[in-house]
Amino acid sequence: MRFKPEQHFGMADRLSCQALDEPDSKKKTELEALAGVFRRLAVKAYMSTDPGMKRRDWSEFNVDATFAGLIDTPSPWDPLEEWEGYLADLESLPPSKQIRRLMEQAEEAIVRRKLGLL
Repeated sequence: MRFKPEQHFGMADRLSCQALDEPDSKKKTELEALAGVFRRLAVKAYMSTDPGMKRRDWSEFNVDATFAGLIDTPSPWDPLEEWEGYLADLESLPPSKQIRRLMEQAEEAIVRRKLGLL
């Protein structure tokens, strides 16, 4: 049985809400980590249906490099085109763990907009 990206995002959102209400910091961290897994599953599930989104080889992003400047992150309410431009700008930077996290967040925002969840 395959789940739809919307279902993965729904579970991620529920876990994040539970993490907000959790008084135990260890359990809160575990809930947020699990929510992150569901977000990545949602993005991967969507990528398999959209040929316009490319899959990445994240192995080259395991470098602890820093970079001189940072591209401003769009607002959560900015349009799809703004987020796609932001992702393209990130792709032009040298790979690092920090860039990978930013690219994953941008991909998530793009998929949510394409699904009409934002």
